[in-house]
Amino acid sequence: MSNMRWIALAAVVAAKISSAWAVSSDPVLVDATSGSKHWETVFTNSLQLWWTWPTDAVQAELTIMGMTGTLTTNFIQNVSDYVWCAFGTDVPSSEDVYDLTLDFFNNGDVLIEAWTGRLVVVAGAFNGTAVDAVEASREWQRVNATAVVPYDAAWTTTSNAVCPQILIAKDDGTVQTNVFGNVSGYHGWRLKGCGWGYGTFDLTLSFANVTNVWTAEVKRLQDGTAVNIR
Repeated sequence: MSNMRWIALAAVVAAKISSAWAVSSDPVLVDATSGSKHWETVFTNSLQLWWTWPTDAVQAELTIMGMTGTLTTNFIQNVSDYVWCAFGTDVPSSEDVYDLTLDFFNNGDVLIEAWTGRLVVVAGAFNGTAVDAVEASREWQRVNATAVVPYDAAWTTTSNAVCPQILIAKDDGTVQTNVFGNVSGYHGWRLKGCGWGYGTFDLTLSFANVTNVWTAEVKRLQDGTAVNIR
């Protein structure tokens, strides 16, 4: 994430107090891995975003862009936090990847600084997620018009993986290459309404300095309501 640790939920470290009357708290997982997906994964529907104002900034604009819509809101200088409700229920009904941009402006409405970041909503962060290892299972056809594609350098056999990219090639010759700055994260893939149409898609995940690649085949059916993933 770039300039966006302010978006990550604060990690809490359990401290053990040495005294005759104090008791130890339960251990809490702290993920200090650079680029870990934990830093951008949402675990609650209400998220508090906070920031510090750059010098000379008097107003700011926050834009939250997901695969299915965009939210924009403005702030004046005495406001340094915002509670964003990512979805209206305790458990999300759909998955999404959100790109966040916080633009700061001076008194002349000139952009002087911009912060960016990414947050993802995945069902597996809120409850147990079943894993179906049967290739012919109908569960693999229950992806609809959008898909959240994870990628992680931890899947490789080397620790020097850099420059991850997901290449999407359609059977009509259309090719899209998505290059990412972090070695672990999520990619929001929107099929419906973006000119992809129907057909078969080959996905390839690769990292620089890593020989192995990961592949998948996706089929979007003619009715536009199902995607077959293997």
